[in-house]
Amino acid sequence: MSEQTKKGLTSKVKEEARAFYPVFLYVWFLLAVLGVHKSVVLSQAHIVQHQGFAAAKALAFAKVLFVANKFGIWRVFDKKPLIVPILAKSLLFGLLLIGMDVIEQALLEHFWPAHADHDPVDLHNLRTLLSVGLVTFAALIPFFGFREFAKLVGEAELRKVLFVRRENFVPQREAEPAASPAPAEPLES
Repeated sequence: MSEQTKKGLTSKVKEEARAFYPVFLYVWFLLAVLGVHKSVVLSQAHIVQHQGFAAAKALAFAKVLFVANKFGIWRVFDKKPLIVPILAKSLLFGLLLIGMDVIEQALLEHFWPAHADHDPVDLHNLRTLLSVGLVTFAALIPFFGFREFAKLVGEAELRKVLFVRRENFVPQREAEPAASPAPAEPLES
Protein backbone atom coordinates (compact mmCIF):
# COMPACT_ATOMS: atom_id res chain seq x y z
CA MET A 1 0.00 0.00 0.00
CA SER A 2 1.32 3.44 -0.82
CA GLU A 3 2.05 5.96 1.90
CA GLN A 4 -0.68 8.31 0.65
CA THR A 5 -3.25 5.49 0.61
CA LYS A 6 -2.32 4.62 4.21
CA LYS A 7 -2.69 8.25 5.28
CA GLY A 8 -6.05 8.50 3.51
CA LEU A 9 -7.24 5.28 5.12
CA THR A 10 -6.01 6.38 8.54
CA SER A 11 -7.77 9.74 8.28
CA LYS A 12 -10.97 8.00 7.10
CA VAL A 13 -10.85 5.60 10.08
CA LYS A 14 -10.30 8.51 12.48
CA GLU A 15 -13.19 10.44 10.92
CA GLU A 16 -15.51 7.43 11.17
CA ALA A 17 -14.45 6.80 14.79
CA ARG A 18 -15.16 10.44 15.69
CA ALA A 19 -18.65 10.06 14.23
CA PHE A 20 -19.25 6.66 15.86
CA TYR A 21 -17.95 7.39 19.38
CA PRO A 22 -20.56 10.01 20.47
CA VAL A 23 -23.39 7.77 19.27
CA PHE A 24 -21.98 4.86 21.23
CA LEU A 25 -21.50 6.98 24.37
CA TYR A 26 -25.03 8.42 24.30
CA VAL A 27 -26.66 5.04 23.77
CA TRP A 28 -24.45 3.37 26.38
CA PHE A 29 -25.36 6.10 28.88
CA LEU A 30 -29.05 5.74 28.01
CA LEU A 31 -29.01 1.95 28.34
CA ALA A 32 -26.94 2.07 31.53
CA VAL A 33 -29.39 4.49 33.15
CA LEU A 34 -32.37 2.43 32.01
CA GLY A 35 -30.66 -0.71 33.38
CA VAL A 36 -30.05 0.93 36.75
CA HIS A 37 -33.64 2.19 36.78
CA LYS A 38 -34.96 -1.29 36.02
CA SER A 39 -32.78 -2.80 38.74
CA VAL A 40 -33.96 -0.25 41.30
CA VAL A 41 -37.63 -0.64 40.37
CA LEU A 42 -37.40 -4.43 40.51
CA SER A 43 -35.16 -4.31 43.63
CA GLN A 44 -32.46 -6.36 41.95
CA ALA A 45 -28.99 -6.64 43.42
CA HIS A 46 -27.08 -7.20 40.18
CA ILE A 47 -27.04 -3.62 38.88
CA VAL A 48 -23.46 -3.84 37.61
CA GLN A 49 -24.16 -6.98 35.55
CA HIS A 50 -26.44 -5.07 33.20
CA GLN A 51 -23.77 -2.49 32.35
CA GLY A 52 -21.81 -4.99 30.24
CA PHE A 53 -24.92 -5.79 28.25
CA ALA A 54 -25.61 -2.07 27.93
CA ALA A 55 -22.18 -1.61 26.33
CA ALA A 56 -22.74 -4.51 23.93
CA LYS A 57 -26.19 -3.24 22.95
CA ALA A 58 -24.84 0.29 22.56
CA LEU A 59 -22.15 -0.97 20.17
CA ALA A 60 -24.74 -2.87 18.13
CA PHE A 61 -27.17 0.05 18.14
CA ALA A 62 -24.49 2.57 17.16
CA LYS A 63 -23.35 0.30 14.33
CA VAL A 64 -26.93 -0.02 13.00
CA LEU A 65 -27.37 3.74 13.17
CA PHE A 66 -23.99 4.28 11.53
CA VAL A 67 -24.80 1.89 8.66
CA ALA A 68 -28.27 3.44 8.19
CA ASN A 69 -26.65 6.87 7.87
CA LYS A 70 -24.00 5.60 5.44
CA PHE A 71 -26.63 4.15 3.12
CA GLY A 72 -28.71 7.33 3.25
CA ILE A 73 -31.86 5.57 4.45
CA TRP A 74 -33.09 8.80 6.01
CA ARG A 75 -33.13 10.87 2.80
CA VAL A 76 -36.90 10.42 2.68
CA PHE A 77 -37.09 12.99 5.52
CA ASP A 78 -34.88 15.63 3.87
CA LYS A 79 -37.77 17.87 2.76
CA LYS A 80 -39.94 17.36 5.83
CA PRO A 81 -40.12 19.75 8.79
CA LEU A 82 -37.31 19.08 11.28
CA ILE A 83 -39.64 17.55 13.87
CA VAL A 84 -40.59 14.70 11.50
CA PRO A 85 -37.13 13.08 11.22
CA ILE A 86 -36.47 13.65 14.93
CA LEU A 87 -39.66 11.88 16.00
CA ALA A 88 -39.53 9.19 13.29
CA LYS A 89 -35.94 8.23 14.08
CA SER A 90 -36.66 8.25 17.82
CA LEU A 91 -39.62 5.95 17.28
CA LEU A 92 -37.85 3.54 14.93
CA PHE A 93 -34.71 3.27 17.00
CA GLY A 94 -36.75 3.03 20.19
CA LEU A 95 -38.45 -0.02 18.69
CA LEU A 96 -35.02 -1.36 17.73
CA LEU A 97 -33.77 -0.97 21.29
CA ILE A 98 -36.82 -2.76 22.67
CA GLY A 99 -36.24 -5.56 20.17
CA MET A 100 -32.61 -5.79 21.27
CA ASP A 101 -33.77 -6.02 24.88
CA VAL A 102 -36.12 -8.89 24.03
CA ILE A 103 -33.32 -10.69 22.17
CA GLU A 104 -30.90 -10.09 25.07
CA GLN A 105 -33.36 -11.58 27.56
CA ALA A 106 -34.01 -14.59 25.33
CA LEU A 107 -30.27 -15.20 24.91
CA LEU A 108 -29.68 -14.89 28.64
CA GLU A 109 -32.46 -17.35 29.43
CA HIS A 110 -31.18 -19.82 26.83
CA PHE A 111 -27.40 -19.68 27.33
CA TRP A 112 -26.95 -18.31 30.88
CA PRO A 113 -30.12 -19.05 32.86
CA ALA A 114 -28.31 -18.30 36.14
CA HIS A 115 -27.71 -14.70 34.99
CA ALA A 116 -31.16 -14.11 33.50
CA ASP A 117 -33.56 -11.84 35.35
CA HIS A 118 -35.61 -13.87 37.77
CA ASP A 119 -38.24 -11.14 37.79
CA PRO A 120 -37.90 -9.81 34.25
CA VAL A 121 -40.03 -7.03 32.91
CA ASP A 122 -43.00 -8.75 31.33
CA LEU A 123 -42.50 -7.89 27.67
CA HIS A 124 -45.65 -9.80 26.72
CA ASN A 125 -47.74 -7.26 28.62
CA LEU A 126 -48.88 -4.48 26.27
CA ARG A 127 -48.83 -1.87 29.04
CA THR A 128 -45.23 -2.71 29.88
CA LEU A 129 -44.18 -2.56 26.24
CA LEU A 130 -45.89 0.79 25.79
CA SER A 131 -44.26 2.28 28.90
CA VAL A 132 -40.78 0.98 27.99
CA GLY A 133 -41.32 2.17 24.43
CA LEU A 134 -42.45 5.62 25.57
CA VAL A 135 -39.45 6.06 27.88
CA THR A 136 -37.04 4.92 25.17
CA PHE A 137 -38.72 7.12 22.55
CA ALA A 138 -38.56 10.16 24.85
CA ALA A 139 -34.92 9.49 25.74
CA LEU A 140 -33.89 9.35 22.07
CA ILE A 141 -35.54 12.67 21.10
CA PRO A 142 -32.66 14.86 22.41
CA PHE A 143 -30.11 12.64 20.66
CA PHE A 144 -31.79 12.80 17.27
CA GLY A 145 -32.71 16.45 17.83
CA PHE A 146 -29.03 17.30 18.27
CA ARG A 147 -28.09 15.30 15.18
CA GLU A 148 -30.77 16.93 13.00
CA PHE A 149 -29.96 20.45 14.21
CA ALA A 150 -26.27 19.72 13.56
CA LYS A 151 -27.13 18.80 9.96
CA LEU A 152 -29.10 22.00 9.58
CA VAL A 153 -26.71 24.55 11.10
CA GLY A 154 -23.45 22.60 11.04
CA GLU A 155 -22.02 20.52 13.85
CA ALA A 156 -19.25 23.00 14.70
CA GLU A 157 -21.73 25.87 14.95
CA LEU A 158 -24.14 23.85 17.09
CA ARG A 159 -21.34 22.77 19.43
CA LYS A 160 -20.31 26.41 19.71
CA VAL A 161 -23.86 27.45 20.59
CA LEU A 162 -24.25 24.67 23.16
CA PHE A 163 -20.81 24.51 24.77
CA VAL A 164 -19.21 27.97 24.48
CA ARG A 165 -20.03 30.86 26.76
CA ARG A 166 -22.76 32.93 25.18
CA GLU A 167 -21.03 36.26 25.60
CA ASN A 168 -18.35 35.00 23.22
CA PHE A 169 -20.76 35.08 20.28
CA VAL A 170 -24.03 36.75 21.34
CA PRO A 171 -24.02 40.55 21.27
CA GLN A 172 -24.31 42.10 24.70
CA ARG A 173 -27.41 44.14 25.48
CA GLU A 174 -27.12 47.87 25.43
CA ALA A 175 -26.67 49.34 28.88
CA GLU A 176 -29.99 50.18 30.48
CA PRO A 177 -30.68 53.91 30.58
CA ALA A 178 -29.79 55.39 33.99
CA ALA A 179 -33.13 57.10 34.45
CA SER A 180 -36.37 55.74 33.22
CA PRO A 181 -38.76 58.17 31.57
CA ALA A 182 -41.41 59.76 33.80
CA PRO A 183 -44.88 58.25 33.49
CA ALA A 184 -47.26 60.18 31.27
CA GLU A 185 -49.72 62.41 33.10
CA PRO A 186 -53.38 61.70 32.52
CA LEU A 187 -55.18 64.13 30.23
CA GLU A 188 -57.79 66.32 31.84
CA SER A 189 -61.06 66.61 30.08
